[in-house]
Amino acid sequence: MKRKDIKTNEDPTESKLILDLKADPKLIEDPEKRMEYVSMATMFLEDFSNNIYKTSIEMYDVIPYFSIDMWREFLNYPVVRKYIKAFKDEQISAVAERGMAEGDKNALGIKKAMEGNISGANNSNIVLIRLPERKDEWLE
Repeated sequence: MKRKDIKTNEDPTESKLILDLKADPKLIEDPEKRMEYVSMATMFLEDFSNNIYKTSIEMYDVIPYFSIDMWREFLNYPVVRKYIKAFKDEQISAVAERGMAEGDKNALGIKKAMEGNISGANNSNIVLIRLPERKDEWLE
């Protein structure tokens, strides 16, 4: 079967953020909030390069249709935070690469920190408990 024979309901022009919001299980249970978040995402993405670093207060100043609290809730929603973080990480990595090319000593530390975050830091703790030697009284 060829790729063009496969039919999907996804619009190829929609952003991954909007597609992820539409597919989010919590938002599927709350269609009103889902529609609200998709609308907010659409407006947010219109000027994404400038909006990526804005706070909820600044977003309210730019798009006062939604309240400050609604913007804060939207920007902190896990799907949205993950989407924004991916782009910020990409920008930080690019800056670190340029810095390393220019011989900046701090850029290497930034790059290592970024790679550590990508691979997933192991924050697990190991607890060892020493149990006393078992003596079977019935054998004696």
